[in-house]
Amino acid sequence: MTGVTTTFTIWKQRFLRSLSRDDGQGLRNLQVEDYPQGYPRFSRLVASHSAFYVCRRFSALRARLLLLKQDKLSSLEKQLEMVDQQETNPLFLASSRRDRNPERESILSNIDTALADYDSLVERNRQILALESAKNRDISSLKHWIDGNACITREETAYLLQPKDLLSTAPLSDDAVAQVEAWLEDRVIQCWKDFRELPFRNVSRDPNVYISSGSGLRRATRFLIALLLVILLFIPIVICSAQDSMTARMAVVAIAASLFIGIVSIIIKAKSIEIFMAGATYATILVVFVAGTSPSRNS
Repeated sequence: MTGVTTTFTIWKQRFLRSLSRDDGQGLRNLQVEDYPQGYPRFSRLVASHSAFYVCRRFSALRARLLLLKQDKLSSLEKQLEMVDQQETNPLFLASSRRDRNPERESILSNIDTALADYDSLVERNRQILALESAKNRDISSLKHWIDGNACITREETAYLLQPKDLLSTAPLSDDAVAQVEAWLEDRVIQCWKDFRELPFRNVSRDPNVYISSGSGLRRATRFLIALLLVILLFIPIVICSAQDSMTARMAVVAIAASLFIGIVSIIIKAKSIEIFMAGATYATILVVFVAGTSPSRNS
């Protein structure tokens, strides 16, 4: 019994140490409240967690500029076509080296400059539009903190009131892990009142602020996901083993496969073909098991 207690104590200490590990941002021992009110404090809060790096995409402005630059190029294109049609010397059109039309040369130079500007904007837009949209959970967290710490003017925090135009610059994470981790974090905070008092909670002294900077919750999340996958795989097998009827077994396989595909579609951001392949693989495993076992208990 003493050995079990000792093992549990060691495991608990390791778990708490894992929670208190720095997340690579160099902010382990910093307190948000140690900085002056205003942008110093708000910036420190944003820097405390990568999910808080939320900013506007300015989609409407980008579209406006793109349309204007596109129209400018269209106008230059028409000017070039008109100059070509009005050209009186066919040799100028047959050889660029012998072309002595200054108007065409000027238009081509303007087109080159406008195209470079247009291509640059298209590439910048592609990069920005490829970034993930900010999660409502992170936007709400920032808004709640601002409501409780009136240190930034409303005009300069109004960007949070446009959630559809907000993006997150944080690196892409496993969507399934992120969703389950958020759910687990909420449940732990609600059910374990002393959770906020653990030593890893060192980003803020505000009792209403909780920012997880460790990997303990992430490990627990991965464990729960692995446990769910094991259950989804073995529970249908156990049920099929208890069934004599092949029809009942196939019904169990169909229900389990549908449930698996539904869960994968909800918690994992995957392409349709990836979901199809995952569902087909899962169903194949169950069908192989059913086909490899006798439907009769007496056999």
